[in-house]
Parts: sequence; C-alpha cells; structure tokens
Amino acid sequence: MKKLGLFVCAIAAMAMCFTSCEKKQKTDNNGTDVIDITDQVADGMYVIGEAVGVTDFSKAADLLMATGVNEKLMDAQGMSWTDAHRAGMYEKYLYLEGGKDFTLTLLDGDKKTNYGGTLVAKTLKYDAGDAKGYWCALEQNKAMQVPQTGFYHVVLDLNLDGGLDAADGAQIIVAPVSWGISGEINSWGMTLGTKDGDTWTWENVEFQAGQKFKFKDEKGWKIWLDGETQQISAHTNLGANLQNGGSDIVVEVPGLYTITLTYKLAKGDIADSYTYGIKKTGEAAELNPAEFVVGLSGIGGNWGDPSGASLAKYNATESNIEDAATKKGTYVYNITGLTFADGTQFKFRMNGAWLGLGDIEATGVTLSEADGNITGVNGTYDIKMTMVWDGEKMTSFKAEFTEGTPSEIVYADITVTGIVPEGWTKCFIWAWYATDNTNYTGGKWPGEELTIEDGKVTKSFTNVATPLNVIFSNGEGAQTKDIEDVKDGTEIDIQANLQ
Repeated sequence: MKKLGLFVCAIAAMAMCFTSCEKKQKTDNNGTDVIDITDQVADGMYVIGEAVGVTDFSKAADLLMATGVNEKLMDAQGMSWTDAHRAGMYEKYLYLEGGKDFTLTLLDGDKKTNYGGTLVAKTLKYDAGDAKGYWCALEQNKAMQVPQTGFYHVVLDLNLDGGLDAADGAQIIVAPVSWGISGEINSWGMTLGTKDGDTWTWENVEFQAGQKFKFKDEKGWKIWLDGETQQISAHTNLGANLQNGGSDIVVEVPGLYTITLTYKLAKGDIADSYTYGIKKTGEAAELNPAEFVVGLSGIGGNWGDPSGASLAKYNATESNIEDAATKKGTYVYNITGLTFADGTQFKFRMNGAWLGLGDIEATGVTLSEADGNITGVNGTYDIKMTMVWDGEKMTSFKAEFTEGTPSEIVYADITVTGIVPEGWTKCFIWAWYATDNTNYTGGKWPGEELTIEDGKVTKSFTNVATPLNVIFSNGEGAQTKDIEDVKDGTEIDIQANLQ
C-alpha cells in the first residue's frame, strides 16, 4: 500500500487556495519552477505538455481541469446514491498525442508543480464491466505518455481523504473514449456514434413522445477509482445540459432524429467542452401498444425487458381500442402468480421505458421507494396493469395487485451449444416455451443470428420458462426438427437433427 505522506498534505494545502490572480516573475529558492504570465490565469490543475500541443501557460487557459464529480453510495443496503464534487478529484476530456510528454500541473500563484507517473496498461473497472485503459500512481516531477494518439478521459484523484488507499492512493487514470447514446430508444443499451473530426453523429434515431436518453461512453456509466469498494467513481456519461452524470435528456415530440455531439476544448465544467444537436428528420413509425413488452424489471436482478414470470400478457378481451388508426384506447396486461421476496426492488417496464413509483397508480399493496426503485411487496400476487394511450403516448398506468397462487412454471438460466454443419455460413436459433409459445428469440423467423466460432454457436438464456424448445437453421431453408426440453449445458449436433 503506497503512502504519500507530506506530498499529499502539500497538495491538499495548495488545492485549498485556487483563485484568479495576476502572475508576476519571481525567484523561488526552494527549487519549484517560477513562471511569468502577464494574463489572468486561474489557479488550478492543468493538463499541459507536448502531447496537448501547449507548453506555455500563457496559452493554457482551456486546459484547466474540471472539479471531479463522484457518485457515492450513501448506505450499507446499496439503496442511496448521491452526486457531489469531490475534493482533490479532477477530470478532463481531450486529445493526447501518442509518444509525447504531458503532466498534470498544479498552478498556485506564481508556482507550478508537476505531477504524473509511469502510465501502464491496466484493466479499468467500469460499472458495466472491465475495459482497457492506462493508470499510474501519482509521482511528483514525472511526465507521462500514452502509446497511441486518441481522445481520452483523464481523471486525477489526489486521495485527500485517504479513500483510495486500497488502490495505491493518489492516482491518474487515462481512458480512451467512444461516445454512444443509451436510453429508452434502445432499452438502455448502447448505440455508438459515427465520429467525424470532433463530432459524433447518430442518424435516423426513432423517438416516441417523452422518451429519454443520455450520451454514454461505450464502456459504461462510470469508472470505479477504488476497486472493489465502489465508493469513488468518475462519471462517463453526459445528461441534460450535458452535465457530467446529469439527468436524462427528454425528447417530447415523436419522430426520426439526427443527433450530434460536438467536442471543443474549453476550461470550466465538463459541459463547457461539449454541445449537442437534435434535429427531426422524419416521422416515427406508428406504435401498437398491444405489441408492447410490458411487465416488471428488477426481478431476479434482470433490469432489462421482462421475461418469464415477470412478463405480462396482453389481454385483448379486457382492452378497449377507441381508434384503430391511432391505437388510442385502454390496454390491459396481466401477470399471474409472481412471487416477490421481502425487500425486492423493481420497476414496471413498458416498451423499453422504466416506470417508477411516481409514474403509476397502485392498489392492493402499499408500495414504497428506495433509490428510485419500487419496493414493499412480499408474497405471491397477480397483477393487472391498465394503461391509457392517447394515440402518441401513455397518459396513465394503473397496477392492481391481488394475492395469487405461485406459478407452476419452472424458470431457469439455460445455455445451449450447437455444432454447426460444414458449409453453413450463418446459423440462427428459434427458441420458445412449449406451453404458451412464448418466444425468446425475437418472435420473427428465423430468430436470432448467432456467431459461428470454431464450428460452434452458443446461446445463453436468462430466466426462461421451461421446458424450452429450440430450432437451429441457416436462414435459407435448412433447419432442425423441434428439439424439445433443452437443458442447461446441452450440446446439439445440428447435422444429426436436420429434418
């Protein structure tokens, strides 16, 4: 464990006195560099050096780093998070030229002190998984280099509170960045942008009224700075007003849109370095709520589209469609025999959108909220969901809970492998629950295309109703018979099962 002692204390003292002041030439007998800047330049932490094309502080104003924002867990149950500026943490998005030196330099009055280290390739921990980047423990008067020219997120944490001791204390992270968009438009997945110069573009993005999204680095929503403790993080997403870790961006008018995100080096908050545009280019496809995926997410840890016991069935008999053209009307969906463990957190989910406690009206149970999620249900319930659609968007959503009998359906995680016949260049899987034909591969023949590797394909299903049946095909007429009652770990010789 690395202890920085008086070094960190000195940083802390200097970090407390950031003000704007006029810089005069002076002599320092302590060996610290002395600078002469006649312009007004704010005290603070800068990225400077040949790697950013600026070595003269009189031209370095836009290289001032922003104060870092940490999303911190506030209670032991993992139910409360809060954003706050973190003392001694700094961030900057910028281009770095590979093989050239740069430092993070603290400017305090007429003195500048350089910090860096030997950057090494390291697996960085994002909330969505691990990804490659660069890391170093903090050293004084040490320049850094990245091996490749690119666009990076630079994060410095001085560890003023000692919270990073388990991760070698004060540190610098340099992470490559690829911007995407994530929201209700893609079930909070990831759609990467096309980069041209300093602008990322997304074309023909379809929004329905009121749908939300954010800009997000393809690797996740945040980088953890403290390893497994997960108390200190740097956001890797831009929300409303392009705030670092801000709230969702809402698109009120349905349609097809072109979205742009443009970067320009600037001092100040992260938001000051970005602008975005959203331009309607066409009309959105007509929605049919009778075909929506509706149910509960969060059950069994699945925060995506509901499946298995948490997936609701559309009830055409009880629904009332008032206008066949706009699909205006009242829609009913039913869940039967869903069992909740005490303390389960969940949200309702409709057509890729999460609905929290403030979005619904519930009867039959007393619901509460924890960290934006719904809780307060314990036992087995039938749930009748009634949604009113005005032709463009939902106007109300009611959930009626009644005590029910636990479902007799057995749900399981299943991974199946297929040995691909020689000569096949494509392989698809079609999977369904035998009793009610619930489909788990998109519902449109020939199903989901799988990647062929070493003559095999593999597909993993989460929380699917059993018995599960599958068909493999090449999408061009060759297919297996119905392969029934597929168990976890089953390997199927496709050639031997062709019909």
